[in-house]
Amino acid sequence: MVAAVETMAYTGAVPWHGLGEKLEIDVSLDEFRRKAGLMWEVEKRPVMFAGLCMEGANNGLHTVKDKFVLTRNTDMRPYAVVSGRYKPVQPKEIFEFFRDLLALHGMRMHTAGSLMDGARIWALAETGDSAFIKGADRVDGYLLLSTSYDLTLSTLAQFTSVRVVCNNTLHQALQNSSGRVTIPHVRDFNPETVKDELGIGSEQWYAFTAALKVMAGIKLHSSQASDVLSKVFKIPEDPTIPFADRIHADNVYNLFDQQRFTGADLAGKTAWGLLNATTEYVDHYKRARNNGNRLNSAWFGEGASIKGAALRELMLIAA
Repeated sequence: MVAAVETMAYTGAVPWHGLGEKLEIDVSLDEFRRKAGLMWEVEKRPVMFAGLCMEGANNGLHTVKDKFVLTRNTDMRPYAVVSGRYKPVQPKEIFEFFRDLLALHGMRMHTAGSLMDGARIWALAETGDSAFIKGADRVDGYLLLSTSYDLTLSTLAQFTSVRVVCNNTLHQALQNSSGRVTIPHVRDFNPETVKDELGIGSEQWYAFTAALKVMAGIKLHSSQASDVLSKVFKIPEDPTIPFADRIHADNVYNLFDQQRFTGADLAGKTAWGLLNATTEYVDHYKRARNNGNRLNSAWFGEGASIKGAALRELMLIAA
């Protein structure tokens, strides 16, 4: 696999990033985990060092109190040094989170895998929810569960959506709800508590897609689109100040203003259209070393932050 994506499996259509091993739709959860390359655990191993006496001779190994190295048990790959309070969420727990959701709520596993040599892992399931913006622009709902072992991310349960016509991905959020639950690694991972906090069901989805439909009815002038993008990319008001991200704002603006983003005939020059021009640029055009790094950015990194900022700004207009 290419750089950022270490292992991955998927069902259904090829994902937008084109990575992973294709599985049958009815594959079991355990087999999905195996094909996704996640049949391993992380362990906490004591941090040790070699002590030297004054003459330079080895004085044996010494253990550092309450310090541990997180390692993968299959190849002893080290991820981070943590304290005894750190509670890793195992790959098996990520998959077991979905077991009753598949059986009782009609969800279906979509993708799963590991990023950054296993330092980040995820599983994504289709919720079965769909909506049509402006009557024809289909958006499908998903539930993403991810965690990390390199101290870069907490465990995160997050509703997300995909615009079918172009595979644009977007985390679901509302003005009064982030649509996500974050579990720090010093807390126990309790799947039922996470589901209760998320509110598994259709309420979040209906509220989110209702907001998208409002956005689809709001026409944006070119100057309004430019103002939104300036806020999203945090561009200084003084045009003489050098700022590298101007090029990204200009690229998104051109996609929107010239109606060159996929599905522009459906979205038009609306707040919904500008949102999709932004997500398409991040997911498909913004420079990345490869599609593995693009996926990592779009879900967890800079790309996710840009899309979230665009959604927040446009929802303010739609409020």
